[in-house]
Amino acid sequence: MNDTSRSEEVQHHYATPRHLATRGSFQAKYATVSWFNWLIGHLNLQTKMDVLDVGCGPGWIWRSQADRLPNELRLSLIDSSPGMIEEVSANLATVEKIEVVSAKVADAIDLPNLDETFDAVLLLHVLYHVENPRLALHEARRVLRPGGQVFVSTNALENMSELHSIGAKAFGGRPVDPGAAMFSLDDAEQFVGELFDDVRRFDLTDTMTCTDPEDAVMFLLSCPPGISAPEAQQRHLAKLMREESDSLQGRLVTTRRNGLIVGTKAQ
Repeated sequence: MNDTSRSEEVQHHYATPRHLATRGSFQAKYATVSWFNWLIGHLNLQTKMDVLDVGCGPGWIWRSQADRLPNELRLSLIDSSPGMIEEVSANLATVEKIEVVSAKVADAIDLPNLDETFDAVLLLHVLYHVENPRLALHEARRVLRPGGQVFVSTNALENMSELHSIGAKAFGGRPVDPGAAMFSLDDAEQFVGELFDDVRRFDLTDTMTCTDPEDAVMFLLSCPPGISAPEAQQRHLAKLMREESDSLQGRLVTTRRNGLIVGTKAQ
């Protein structure tokens, strides 16, 4: 996929939070460890900190973790989707601990912010959508103050491999997480290490047991390549998933593997 088509695909698929909500519902139903709970514990947020959330989406982490946030958090929001900016603005309007400084439609590789403006820049499960992840990290470094931190989350290649293997039988292609195929946790560790000091990696592994094959089907149809699969492939996926579920007595076990890379801008 060339850069233009990837950008167009992101704009199309993320015009609204619908596909994100499908994946989020799967995680909420079957995960034994809450991603947002785990993540907020690693973000080192402090009172009156200036934070930039790049690729903020609908802002679910901020709303769901409102009681764990420090007071007077100054939050700036960036997303390439106007629909997401509209959604996040509504979602965070009543979160008392957050001051939304700005919410702008912009690209991660061309941030509209001044140099050395933020104490933390978040790129949470977003760099696999970006045309040039290294350039996005250069931009993050530019807008960070000395001593500020970048937080990059993404999936490992092996993430939910049990389900993606079934998806590959229906759609073709590699039996790996599609986001991680573009930008994996190993990639994140390498790229952050090229630009930042004191790089740390935190891995989250969570085994989930899906008891409804339709949920697994909907999950795979909410992300590439299933997100644009023709009807015949969708039916084939549903058939394969039912057969796999039946063979396992209705217990589709899959392991989530994702994590967070943290780097610090030199003083």
